[in-house]
Amino acid sequence: MDKAWKILEIDLIIEKIKNNLKTKKGLEILNLLKPSNDFSYITNELNKFNELDKYEEMFGVLPISTNIDLDELIKKINQGAVLVEEDLMVIREDILSTIDLERFIFKHNYQFIYLKENIEKIKPSLILLNDINKIIGKDGEILDEASPNLKNIRRNKSRIQGEIKKKMSSYLTTYSQFLESDKVHLRDGGYCLAVNSSYKNSIKGIVKDVSDSKLTTFIEPFEIVELQNEFHCLEIEERNEINKILRVFTLEFEDNFNSYKATNDSIGELDFIEAKIKFKKENDANIIFPSKKKIINLLEAKHPLIDKNVVISNDFSLNESNIMMIISGPNAGGKTVALKTIAILCYMIKLGLPLTVSKDSEVTLFNHIYLDIGDSQSLESNLSTFSAHISSLSYIFNHCNCNDLVLIDEIGNGTDPKEGESLAVAIAKFLLKKKCFSILTSHYDLVKKFAYEHEEVINASFMFNERKITSTYKMLIGIGGKSYGFLIAKKYGISADIVSDAISIYNQNYLTKEEVKIRKVESKEIKLKEYEKELKDRENILSEKEKEIEKLRKDLQLKEQKLKDKKLDELDQYLDSKYDEINSIYDDFIKNKNIKDATNKLENVIKVENNEEFKVGDNVFIKSLNCRGKIMSINKDTLVVSLENGFKSKISKDKVSLVQGEKKTLKSTRNIDDEIFNIKPVSFSINLIGYHIDEAIDALSKYLDDCSIRKYKEVKVIHGYGTGKLREAIHNYLKTSRYVKSFKLGGIDGGSGATIVTLK
Repeated sequence: MDKAWKILEIDLIIEKIKNNLKTKKGLEILNLLKPSNDFSYITNELNKFNELDKYEEMFGVLPISTNIDLDELIKKINQGAVLVEEDLMVIREDILSTIDLERFIFKHNYQFIYLKENIEKIKPSLILLNDINKIIGKDGEILDEASPNLKNIRRNKSRIQGEIKKKMSSYLTTYSQFLESDKVHLRDGGYCLAVNSSYKNSIKGIVKDVSDSKLTTFIEPFEIVELQNEFHCLEIEERNEINKILRVFTLEFEDNFNSYKATNDSIGELDFIEAKIKFKKENDANIIFPSKKKIINLLEAKHPLIDKNVVISNDFSLNESNIMMIISGPNAGGKTVALKTIAILCYMIKLGLPLTVSKDSEVTLFNHIYLDIGDSQSLESNLSTFSAHISSLSYIFNHCNCNDLVLIDEIGNGTDPKEGESLAVAIAKFLLKKKCFSILTSHYDLVKKFAYEHEEVINASFMFNERKITSTYKMLIGIGGKSYGFLIAKKYGISADIVSDAISIYNQNYLTKEEVKIRKVESKEIKLKEYEKELKDRENILSEKEKEIEKLRKDLQLKEQKLKDKKLDELDQYLDSKYDEINSIYDDFIKNKNIKDATNKLENVIKVENNEEFKVGDNVFIKSLNCRGKIMSINKDTLVVSLENGFKSKISKDKVSLVQGEKKTLKSTRNIDDEIFNIKPVSFSINLIGYHIDEAIDALSKYLDDCSIRKYKEVKVIHGYGTGKLREAIHNYLKTSRYVKSFKLGGIDGGSGATIVTLK
C-alpha cells in the first residue's frame, strides 16, 4: 500500500469493517480493497452502498449468516477426497440461509437498480439441498434411506441385535441353575452370563472375565460370538456403503460448483456492503458521493478513529478560489489531528467508504494524497528530522499536480527558525503556483502573513482558552492563531518572572508596532469568536433539553392513558363475567326453583379469591380430597399437584392451601435387563463441532468407553477446522486414553476436519 495508507492507519478502519463481516467472500473482498481514482467506479460502488442502506432502513438487516469456505471445499475435492457428513451439514446450512435471504429480499418486491445483477445471482441450490436431506438427518448422521443397500444393512444389524437379546434372555432361563446372576453382563465388548465357576464347563462359550473372588466366570456363548461377528461384518459393509454415497454426492457438488459459487460470491458482496453500512451507523457517518467540482467541503468532520463520544468536529473548506489553507495555533491544539482528519476522509472516499461528516458535505476524488505529517516521518539512513522532512517534501514537489492534495505538518520546522520560516513561505508559494489543494500547519508569522496577503489562501487557527490555558480543539476560519508558548510555559511550572522577561525580549526584538496592533485585533476577534461559540453551544443545549422535556411529557401522557385504558378494560371484563354468571344462576333458579343451590352459587360469585402465593415445590392441602400434595407446575389459576398416593391432579388454586411439612420423594424402580438390552447402537463416528473443549473431552471419553465395550477397532472423531484449538485438545486426550492404539488426521476421506482413531 502507499505511504498515506500507513500514515493514516487505514488498517484500523479496515479492521472495524472486518468485525462486521459474516462471510469468507466478504472478507476476501475487503482484503482486496484498494483506493481508486476511477470516478465512475467509486460512484457505482457508493450507489450500491446507498441502495442497500435505504433498503435496510425500510425492511431491516439482510439475514446473511453463511460462512462456508468454498475454496477449501473445492481444494479438498481436487485432491481426491470426498465430502464428509460435516461438509454436507455446512453446505445444507449455507443453502438454507440462501433460501432465507432470497425470501427476505423478494417478499418486499423492492425494485433494485444498482444491485439488480447481484440479487439475480442469488439462486439457492435446491437440488443439492434435496439430495443432502436424503443422505443426512438433522444431527448429521447418515439416514437409513440414503440408499436401499444401506437400509438393508441396517435392517440386518437390527435383526441380529434382536436375536442376541432373544438368545441371551433364553440362556438366563435355561442355565439359571448355573448362574450367579439373572442379568446379562458386558465384558470386553461381549454379552456374557455370570456363571458359578463350579459349572463353567456346563456352558459352551468364550471366557471373557473372572471375578476377583474367582467364584464367578463371565462367559460369552458361542452362538452370541457368531452373531457378534456377523454384526461387525455388517458394520464394515455399512461404512463402505456410506463412503460410496458420499462420493456420489461429491461428484454432484463438483458439477454444480460454478453456479453455487456465483450465488456465494453475490452474497459475499452484499455482506461486504452491509458491513460498511454497520460501520456507517456505528460511527455516525454518511455516504458522500465524489464531486466533479474541485472542492473540499467537509462539514462537521470528525476523525473516524477517535472515540465518537469525545472527538471534536470541525468544518474544512477549500474550492477553486481558495486552494490553500494555513492552520496555526498552539502545540497539542489539534493542528495535526485536523490534517489527518482531512487526509483520511479524502482517502476513504477513494475506497468507497462512508465519511464521518454531515450529509451536505462535498469532496473531490483526488488522484494522489501526499502527506508529510509530524511523527510519521522516516528517520531511515540516519537522516535527521529536518533531512527526513526535506526528503519527503522533495518527493512531493517532484510528483504533485493540480489534481492532487498536499498536507504538510509544521512546514519548514527542524532547522534555524529564520531559514525554516523563509523556506516555509517559498514552499507555500510553490504549491500555490502548482494549483494543487494544500493544507499546511505552521507557527511562523511570515507564513500567516503570506496567507493574509494572498486571497487564494485561507488563514485558520485553533481556539485557545487563555483563562484555562487549554485548547478547545475548535478551528476558526479567517484568523491566524498564536502559539501561546509563554502561557503554556507558565502553566507547566516556568516562573512568572522568566515568562514576563521572555515576553519583553520577544516584543523588543521581533514585534513592530503594526504587528502589536494586529495581534491585539486578532486577540479580540478570537475572544468574540469564543463568546459566539459559547452562546451557540448553550442555545443548542437548551434546544435539546426542550425537545427531551417535550418527549418525556408526551411519553408520560401516553403511558397514563394506556394504564387507564387497561384498567378500564380489565374492570369491564370482570363485571361482564360476573354479570353473565349471575344471569346464568338466575335462569337456573327460574327453571329449577332451588333456592339453596342458587344462594351457594351467588356466594361463590362474590367470594374473595385466594391470595396465597404458590410456587413449584410447595406442599399444599387439598380440601375436597382431604390429603396433601406437592405442586409440580402452575398455569394461571390452576395447579398440577402430585398427591400422596402417587397420582397427579389438576386443581384450582382456591381449592388448596399452603402447609408446612416434610418433602416426600417418589420412589422409582429400574429394570437392569431393559437397560442392557435397550442400549442404543453406537455410531462409528462422533461429531464434536460446536462443543467447548471441556464438553468435547467429556463426550469423547464416554464415546470411547462405549466403543471399547463394543470392540470397535476404528472410529472417526469429527472436530472441524476452526482455529485448531479443539483438534489440539482432542489429540492431547487421545494420547493419554487407555483405549487408543493410534490416531491420524483425515483417513480415507481426506482433510483435517476429522481424526481417525484406531482402538486397542
